[in-house]
Amino acid sequence: MQRFPHRLAAARRPVSLACALGAALVLAAGCSGGDGASDGADSGAAQSDGGGSSEASGAGASDGGAASDGGSSGSTGDSSASAEPIAVTPPEQKPELTDACTGEGAFLVKGEKPNDPALPQRDDLTLKVSLEDLTDDDGADLVADIDGTQRPIETAHVGDTISVDQWTLSVTSVCKDSVEFDLID
Repeated sequence: MQRFPHRLAAARRPVSLACALGAALVLAAGCSGGDGASDGADSGAAQSDGGGSSEASGAGASDGGAASDGGSSGSTGDSSASAEPIAVTPPEQKPELTDACTGEGAFLVKGEKPNDPALPQRDDLTLKVSLEDLTDDDGADLVADIDGTQRPIETAHVGDTISVDQWTLSVTSVCKDSVEFDLID
């Protein structure tokens, strides 16, 4: 005969709940779709995020978790070669252009010189965008520099949107030696 059956059942509930949550986590980890090779890169990006990701703040997945980590990795200067590229979001409908060099845009990037005019500061941070290379398909390889921390940006084309930390840019022109863009947000 059990004297306190309700206490025994109540004691089992937290254990059952903990086991259920643990099983759910194991299943979620196994169903991530990764092949194991990219898991290290994904976890490195999550660790270096430092909470500054616009994904975490609800700004959307267009940046792929590519927000600046505010220098929390301890690196400064040109770290763009080893950093994961910032994602580019293509437009819903690709623009029909006869020439990608439209000559339109509020900000101009020419060569390795940062954008002109300078982008507005956000929370005492400064974003500079520079041109690294042009591609044969009218794309531009850009580099984002937030207060000395550089990150490459995926190849961008006219109409693409780029979310870099607190700035959202829209590429408006890709010419043979320059790129122009507008600041959306």
